[in-house]
Amino acid sequence: MKDKNLDYSSIIGLILILSVLIIFTYFNNNNHTNTNKNNNSKKLDLNHQEFSIPDKRKKNHFFLLENNVLKLKISSLGGGIHDVLLKKYKAYDSLLSYHAKNLYLIKNSSFLYKLSFLNQKGLNFDTNTLYFQPIFLEKNKKSGIRTLTMRAKNPYGRGFLDYIYTIGEKNQYDIGFSIRTRNFSFFKKKGLVSYLNLEHKILSLEKDRDWENSYTQVCYSVSSNPDSVKYLSEKKTEDKNIYGVKWISHKQQFFSFIFIPEKILKSVFVQSENFSSGFFLKKVQLKTFINPVKNEDISFRFYFGPLDLKVLKKYQNGFENIIPFGWGFLKWINKYFFLIVFQFLEKTNLNYGVIIILMTIVVKLILYPITYKQYKLSAIMKSIRPEIEKLNHKYRKDVFKKQKAIMELYHNVGINPMSGCISTLFQIPIFYSLFKFFPTIINLRGQSFLWVEDLTSYDSIFKLPFFIPFYGNHVSLLTLLYSLALLVYTKLSNNGKNNFSKNENNSSIPDMNFLLYLMPIVMLLFINSYASALSLYYFTSNIINIGFFFFIKEFMLNEKKILIKIQEKKKKS
Repeated sequence: MKDKNLDYSSIIGLILILSVLIIFTYFNNNNHTNTNKNNNSKKLDLNHQEFSIPDKRKKNHFFLLENNVLKLKISSLGGGIHDVLLKKYKAYDSLLSYHAKNLYLIKNSSFLYKLSFLNQKGLNFDTNTLYFQPIFLEKNKKSGIRTLTMRAKNPYGRGFLDYIYTIGEKNQYDIGFSIRTRNFSFFKKKGLVSYLNLEHKILSLEKDRDWENSYTQVCYSVSSNPDSVKYLSEKKTEDKNIYGVKWISHKQQFFSFIFIPEKILKSVFVQSENFSSGFFLKKVQLKTFINPVKNEDISFRFYFGPLDLKVLKKYQNGFENIIPFGWGFLKWINKYFFLIVFQFLEKTNLNYGVIIILMTIVVKLILYPITYKQYKLSAIMKSIRPEIEKLNHKYRKDVFKKQKAIMELYHNVGINPMSGCISTLFQIPIFYSLFKFFPTIINLRGQSFLWVEDLTSYDSIFKLPFFIPFYGNHVSLLTLLYSLALLVYTKLSNNGKNNFSKNENNSSIPDMNFLLYLMPIVMLLFINSYASALSLYYFTSNIINIGFFFFIKEFMLNEKKILIKIQEKKKKS
């Protein structure tokens, strides 16, 4: 039987890429988982609004606190934060099919926190039942920091409980929050236990809820290993006791809440629970024991803001490590290669789709030497194919001798067939890194290009009335264009290879090269719901590959000269 012509490096490369895609998809789609007495005190005029609450005897008042980027609404009932509006960003509006709604990280008390007190006699109460009144608003002339103090009376005796909020004047996404007691007689009770209880229902803000939820999870840093970030599962409900906590983040795809204690917390219990549908992605609960001391503050900072590398780096607390650039060296490729190239091209102020195209060109030019070597190896393999066919026929009954003769032929002509595989292995980290890069760059969020409404989500030209496993329920035009370009490139680079070969009995068996043509179909299935920026990058990349193919073939490689050199080497050997 006549043996088939195989481009082993291409087949091995394809198998490796398929393995990466399967592993990546499994881990990402299994769940559809940071005062001063000289300040000028001002008379309060906080433009409060009134809303009815279940207790009809009282009304809930809301007080505003804002700067250039944040607008907070503080509730008198419980003294907590009722709303957090990010002024510079918009949330996805399904009716308009683009980011048009005001972006609230917290809405209608989706973020609740309270102090709970319990003594041995069973006497207990929570601060979320108390009514807080603002006692003063002050502004520091030098720093511009605004401070709002909310006070509640002790329901079980004398004394007061103060919640103190501070916010920077300019573009600060973090606020200060302090708890202060004033002659709080409840603390005289023996065996008193007090703890801070926080509950956060994370709102969905993006186009694809399931995709967004796969990026939403709890991250935290501990004092024993401050340079690393640890995670709770983004796919399933999980709870954990964490010791020596520096900070805890409730991370979404592009935004995050970060809980930052002034002092390291000895022990924190955290639970994360998934929601399969509705307005919320997950519910995160946090509980930690605290020991309020009379007339002393227990202080924290709350970060409500974007997962922007430049913004997070300013805090010098490792917050930037929660941005999901990938794992291990893939993270380094994204942070110190792709991000730098992207930020450099961003200075051109061009459309972000054009920036991605330029970015692809830059990367392809850098990788051109590898591409050239691959084409050269392919040309040489094509030139010695007649010799390989002779060896296949000569040693058709002895596989061992056939392989030995073929390897001697490779040695005589001075090529290593595994070098193509090595080149493919070198490009796989880049291929995989991009899967994590484009869906996490907040600058691309909501940016349009041609028919694409958001480069960090899929582009849909047609909605299917049914769901196809792996593919989804929509048709992405960019994914179709990429798959078509990949098919054309595969056909060109595989030109001249037979898809079928016949044995002596004139029966036909399929050539293994057909596996190469599965790649466009596989990619069509796998990346249909990924960020459209990824499809745009790969489409552009394959167009460039096609251009390289013709350029190298016409101007840089002369197959006749290669064949003459092969014959000369054979004679010398």
